[in-house]
Parts: sequence; C-alpha cells; structure tokens
Amino acid sequence: MNADTTLNCISADFQRRVVDCINMALQDDLPRYLSEFHPDTTNGIPHQIGDWINTNIRKHLAGNNIEVIEFTRYSWKGKIIIDRENHVTYTIMREKRLSQLRREKRDKPHYLQSIVGVLNENFIAPSRQLTLFGEGYCGFDSETIEQDYDSIFKGSIDKTDGYHHCAIIYETEHGELADINILILDKNLVEVSRISLNEYIKPDFSKLTAVEPGQPQEVSSEEESNAGLLAIRRRQETNATPVEIPEKRKQA
Repeated sequence: MNADTTLNCISADFQRRVVDCINMALQDDLPRYLSEFHPDTTNGIPHQIGDWINTNIRKHLAGNNIEVIEFTRYSWKGKIIIDRENHVTYTIMREKRLSQLRREKRDKPHYLQSIVGVLNENFIAPSRQLTLFGEGYCGFDSETIEQDYDSIFKGSIDKTDGYHHCAIIYETEHGELADINILILDKNLVEVSRISLNEYIKPDFSKLTAVEPGQPQEVSSEEESNAGLLAIRRRQETNATPVEIPEKRKQA
C-alpha cells in the first residue's frame, strides 16, 4: 500500500469525527472548565487541551474497528488511534510541535520518530529536503528505533502486519481550529503526502455524539499564557470566541 492509497482509505466520517474531537476540546471543554471552576491560576490549561482531546477521541472514536490505546513516556501519557480494518495508526500533534521536533537534537527518539521509523520505513518523501535536515536526519540506529517502537505498542501492532502511520496535525488561531491535515511522514519526519480536513472545521457536536461508540499549545511565557486565558473568560461571558491557548513545548 502506498501513501496515497493509505490516505484514500480514511473515511469522511472518521475525518469529521477527528476534527470535532479537537473542536470540542477548544470550544466546549475549555470554556466549561473555566466557567465551572474559576481557577485563580491557569498554568496547567495548555496541557489540559491535549488531555481533553485524548478523552474525546476515546469517547467518540473508539468502537467497531477503531481502537484507542495508551502509551507512557516517563510521566507523560499519550494516545494512539488504531484502524484495525484499514491497518492505519494515528497520533495527534500541533503543527508547531512537529516543526519544533524536526529541529530538535535528542538523546532518545521521540515517539513519532519511532513509530514512522518502523511503520513508514518504506516511504520516501518526494522532496527529501536534504539541505534542511541532512541525510539520515533521524539520527538513531534501527535497533534503537525498533526497541522504542516495541515499548510504545507492547505487541498491539506487529511491525510485519502491514500497518502505516498517519500524523493528524492541527493549528489554532484565536482559540479556534484554523488548519488540520492528515500527513504521512517518512522516517525523517519529512512529508510524503497529505489530505486536508479543513472542510470539517465548523463543529457539529450533535453528530459527534449521535452514535454511541461501538455501534454501526505552545507557551512563550507564563505572562502570555495567563493573559490569553483571562481573555477567554471575558469573551466567554459575552458569548464571544475565545482567544488562542498556546501550547507548551515539551519533549515526549
């Protein structure tokens, strides 16, 4: 199966539900939390957006041939979406985080490097961007990558089963989802192919919750983060659109 064939097997319903899960975290979960708890400090909110997204994909995507599994990196926990029917796995990440990851010098591989290093090892990006990343950008030997892969999936996906990995990459503006794509990356995190999900950005949470599962940010400073969150409260009280919640950069 090539990259375009992999992307073509992703159903429109799955695409819409993924977008709605992220929209719900931004436009429902966050304002409800601020309205209910009125926290004096909001230092943990940027991380909580990711937690709400993970909760939403478990509640609204899992079922039938879609499975959501959890993996742990130190004290951090992540989610992987598995499409058993089409042999595709997914992770969700901000576009800014992916850009940062491409520039990082790491002692250990990031989970995304390990996953694409195994599942997408046969994909080669049309434009290898050698001047930007350099030959062998990944920087880790195959044994290290495979050992890390095994620690992530713990036997859930055998690397010989023909699975490929897709990265769901999104970005926000003024607290709203602005751009979202599904990317296939090669082992050096260079883009091989993509599809846009922007046509589903307008949220329709009623469709997301209509069928029960199983049935047919970056922070540049603490001051900037807190200022944005206070603006969300003020705008929420006047039924306005919340502002951007930057996501803290972190290594996972």
